[in-house]
Amino acid sequence: MPDLTRYNPFQEMISLREAMDRLFEESFISPRNLLSRGVASNLYETKDDFILQIPMPGVKPEEVEITAQQDTISVKWETKPVAPENATVHWRNFGEGQYQQSFTLPAPINPDRAEAHYQNGILTLRLPKAEQARTRTVKVNTR
Repeated sequence: MPDLTRYNPFQEMISLREAMDRLFEESFISPRNLLSRGVASNLYETKDDFILQIPMPGVKPEEVEITAQQDTISVKWETKPVAPENATVHWRNFGEGQYQQSFTLPAPINPDRAEAHYQNGILTLRLPKAEQARTRTVKVNTR
């Protein structure tokens, strides 16, 4: 026979202070939350580079504008989904419009050596670290 537990409605209640704390926490947008609500992206770091990936389905590569300076990358593009002729739209989750996102990297990069590739709807930027930002091994001399 299963154990029965008596329902206690007071168990689920929270204090007014806790309710107000939750309200304020959810009312302010932190930079991390803003990024997750805006443009989805991945940032990877290797010994020599940063790799930034941004999904851009349906965007033509020649319509993407990328600027790089020190530790900041700015990417601008526009999506233009086209509905089939005489079609009824039931929902539109694929946003239409202009997008611009700036990414601050953990270290300066060498913008002259940056590369961009677009494949299968994903923009991938290879951003070489600036010489002064690269990790170096220093050997200890005994003399």
